[in-house]
Amino acid sequence: MDTVVSLALAVVSLFGFYALLALSLGIIFGQLGVVNVAHGEFVMVGAFTMYALAGVPFLLRVAVAVVVGLVLGVLTERLVLAKLYARGFLATLLAMWGVAIVLRQGADAIFGSTPASVAAPIAGTVDIFGVSYPTYRLVATAVCLGVVAVSLFVIYRTSFGLNIRATVDNREMAALLGIPPAFMMTAGFAVGTAIAVLAGAVQSPMLGVTPNVGASFLAPAFFAVLLGRPGSLPGSIVGAFIVAVLSTVLRTYLSETAAQFVLFALLIVLIAARPNGLTWRKPQWLSKSSASVAAQPGAA
Repeated sequence: MDTVVSLALAVVSLFGFYALLALSLGIIFGQLGVVNVAHGEFVMVGAFTMYALAGVPFLLRVAVAVVVGLVLGVLTERLVLAKLYARGFLATLLAMWGVAIVLRQGADAIFGSTPASVAAPIAGTVDIFGVSYPTYRLVATAVCLGVVAVSLFVIYRTSFGLNIRATVDNREMAALLGIPPAFMMTAGFAVGTAIAVLAGAVQSPMLGVTPNVGASFLAPAFFAVLLGRPGSLPGSIVGAFIVAVLSTVLRTYLSETAAQFVLFALLIVLIAARPNGLTWRKPQWLSKSSASVAAQPGAA
């Protein structure tokens, strides 16, 4: 029983973190079409922001990290990506690769390569069905999932989110309707970047913070996005849950190196087989059932 509870808690904790990563990457990759290979470095920026502001109240540091993420997103989109969209995904991929190198080398020059640590604001453990689990991990998971829920609500249930999606679908038509495409593209990228930085900030007490800390998060984030339906943010969240379960199980029964090898191998196979992501379709029997119900007299 203890093993099952420990495994479930590990899955939920990892899912909260991966869900934020998948959401932020899904906004940038799935919605804006940018292959953001600097996504892990954005996470690293959030972690180092928390470390650099040691002594400042934890929540204030998180708020500063979000602001840093917004500024970083605006600068990256306006100065690097704005003129590259028309040149296709390869141009934006190479540009973001350059951004990743600059951020990584900049962090190394400022903070060095020695792992840094960030103190958790909440100490102690909570007893869950006989298993002691760090309190902060549970709080961090709740915060991550809360941010995911609020973000999905904003994107799918507010005029701001509608404007972003309209701009992504058809910039010319959005412009004719009075929606400024350049502003909405910048806003979308900035929001995605800020969420990635927030993920790094919230997760920082559980990390050994180094300039390369974000590299290990890029593959799971892309894996999660590719498992979801193309362009579907909720699909990316479902993909994050699948990746969290897979990663936890692999790390439980294999060494860290072997688990990473299997995860990367599966990602390579997925990209090779479905470079545009998986397309989930309603089962044929369910489609027929729905159609028959709709055809019945008096059906709503």
